[in-house]
Amino acid sequence: MVLARSVPNPKQPQYMLLRAGFRLEDESIQRLRTLRIHNIWVNYPNLEFLDDLLDPELTRHQQDMYCSLKEQFSADQEISLAKVQYSEYVNQVTNLFSRLLTQKSGSAIFISELYGEASDIFLHGTTTAYLSMLIGMHLESYLIHERPRLPSHLATDITQLGVGCLLHDIGKLSLPEELQHFRMTAQDKGDPLWQRHTEAGFEMVQGGLDPTAAQVVLNHHQNFDGSGFPPRREVPGFAGRIEPMKGDEIHIFCRIASVADRFDGFRHLPDGRIAPSVVAIKRMLNPGYQKWFDPQVLAAFTETVPPFAPGDQVVLNDGRTVVVTEFDPNNPCQPVVRPIDLSLAEEPDGSKKVEKTIEEADINLALRRDLHIAKVGDFDVTEFLL
Repeated sequence: MVLARSVPNPKQPQYMLLRAGFRLEDESIQRLRTLRIHNIWVNYPNLEFLDDLLDPELTRHQQDMYCSLKEQFSADQEISLAKVQYSEYVNQVTNLFSRLLTQKSGSAIFISELYGEASDIFLHGTTTAYLSMLIGMHLESYLIHERPRLPSHLATDITQLGVGCLLHDIGKLSLPEELQHFRMTAQDKGDPLWQRHTEAGFEMVQGGLDPTAAQVVLNHHQNFDGSGFPPRREVPGFAGRIEPMKGDEIHIFCRIASVADRFDGFRHLPDGRIAPSVVAIKRMLNPGYQKWFDPQVLAAFTETVPPFAPGDQVVLNDGRTVVVTEFDPNNPCQPVVRPIDLSLAEEPDGSKKVEKTIEEADINLALRRDLHIAKVGDFDVTEFLL
């Protein structure tokens, strides 16, 4: 494990025991325990532990699929910042990949088919699955509450959530190609043929997947306010009338998938560009969309995927290029940043810093109302700041 944040000395907090970037070994971990330091921030694992799951009998197609999944999961780590147990993260991701690499399982067959037929749908499903699993790990107690018939260790098992999200758009394979890439807006939820992809996907996987995973395929477009699709419940007092589900009528896995699906959809712009996270988050928090989502799931998501994640390179309104070093959930768009060129660092009064350490050059944007993040790459994000 590699430290993501420095560890201060508990007896003298002004001094650091270990700096961010330090690679932890057994000896240093034991030392931290001796000092009664029980929680630390570490980087996500590099997923090399998944290589042990590879079966030499896997076909070349399956091996390529595995490499693509692993590569996309690694890329998605860059946009997230989840407070989850390291061991829990490893276990949940391992469980998912174990299921996908079991050659005769229904999920492995469907994923392999989707990978071969439509790489863009496959990659969108991969990002949706990764983010959904992080949200699920964040919502452990909520999962137990929402799945009361199951013992807690099964209620918090999110393997099937990941499987369902990977396959949630498989029904699009049955659509004409020109409809496969349609993206919903608050004003346009697609024509009936496009909406049919949820039921078509369910028909494809029904009986081959665990029922909870199949539920995600069928109901990932059910909205919390009851404005989604497809119609699934009879309206009391109106014989034969069927409407979409709403609220907790929708399975918790589907509510989680809905949030992750919309986020990734909002990142992909009509001109082919991928927008920064802050753009997608701003759209999700628009009242026209926010009512679509379970408030508890949305809250967990905004803590999992910050508008600007540590490591993001951004440009301030004064033209300086800086790197995000720390995320503040109370000020999500005013993180702590560090100038790349320390010669351009400033004192709080605006004068130039001279011979300061790297940490002293950090700028807490929450305390500098004259400064804000203006660009991520060439994308102007000024109007999207929360």
